[in-house]
Amino acid sequence: MVKRVESSDDRVGNGSSSCELRDDVAQQSGGDPRLIDLLGLTRSKLAETLEPVVDRPFRVKQIYRAIHQRGLDSFADMTDLPASLREQLSARFSISLPEVATEHAAADGTVKLLFRLEDGKTIETVDIPDGERRTVCVSSQAGCALACQFCVTGYWGAGRNLTAGEIVAQVRAIERRPRPETHGLNLVFMGMGEPLLNLDHVRDALEILLEDISWRRITVSTVGILPGIEAMASWPRRPQLAISLHAPDDARRSQLMPINRTYPLADLIDVLARFPLAPKEKITFEYILIRDLNDALEDADMLARLLGNLRAKVNLIPINPDSVLGERMVPPSRPAVNAFRDRLRERGMVATIRKQRGDDVSAACGQLRAPDRAPRGFRRSNLNF
Repeated sequence: MVKRVESSDDRVGNGSSSCELRDDVAQQSGGDPRLIDLLGLTRSKLAETLEPVVDRPFRVKQIYRAIHQRGLDSFADMTDLPASLREQLSARFSISLPEVATEHAAADGTVKLLFRLEDGKTIETVDIPDGERRTVCVSSQAGCALACQFCVTGYWGAGRNLTAGEIVAQVRAIERRPRPETHGLNLVFMGMGEPLLNLDHVRDALEILLEDISWRRITVSTVGILPGIEAMASWPRRPQLAISLHAPDDARRSQLMPINRTYPLADLIDVLARFPLAPKEKITFEYILIRDLNDALEDADMLARLLGNLRAKVNLIPINPDSVLGERMVPPSRPAVNAFRDRLRERGMVATIRKQRGDDVSAACGQLRAPDRAPRGFRRSNLNF
């Protein structure tokens, strides 16, 4: 049995239904607490929630299709429903999309959106076009309590868990921004927050999103919350799994990522060795390269030995500097990055280098933040290099 770690607001993120949490958000924001948001309800939860006003199952299906396939956010527009039912729905329920507070477009076409939620909290979501592909980087929390030393979100500090509706809403908002050159979406849960510390609502959001997007095109990235990984292993349909690794040994990983003291590498590797994978599927290991900390060829050798018995691929990410992270957080030279990748390949690993996107508007990996509040900052620096 692995240890469980609570999020900064675990009372919100676990053990609460989407309806209960949404009601709490309405109260926080001064909204009408009687209105329950339907956007984040799975089919079964939608049927249960609508039971007082909808007595025919096919009506529930119509409403679900209207929300998630037709993209409607007004009951008045659901003209295939009787007028009396539309009035009842409007009086008791809502379909909430967040306000786009700001929008920043990078030179490479990446767009970062700042969403303002009903209670005033803010989150950032990134729309990344790449030829015919389009990737949406989704947030799962309005902040992060894990204080990873390379991450601006962690510098800003903890924020509440997002509801399933607030997660789905990010995707729906991006879908309303059509790009004619792209076909479909890839989703990566690599935005603000740790998805597996908000497991219940992330799972409900995934259940909804997986109806339209293949599991092969959805990736959930985690720092290694072992109870969450074990829970994911039991799901009948699972997204792709990515692990934020960033060091080949416990000493340096604990410096960079305090969560490693709770879930050290040996325990992480043991759980991942038992994680079910489809044929040809691999676990992605994200490895941020930081000059003079984890970028030596010997580190590549250690990494290859650590992952050698897993079906693994390594995605190398030269760190994206940010003023709040300090002057030591700089990437290696491009030749050093290429040499690290090549050494991994020589050791039999699948290794790639992540393309830098959106860094000129602070939309790149590790740069998202919660500007609705002042940053907490790191309590102390764990780095000794």
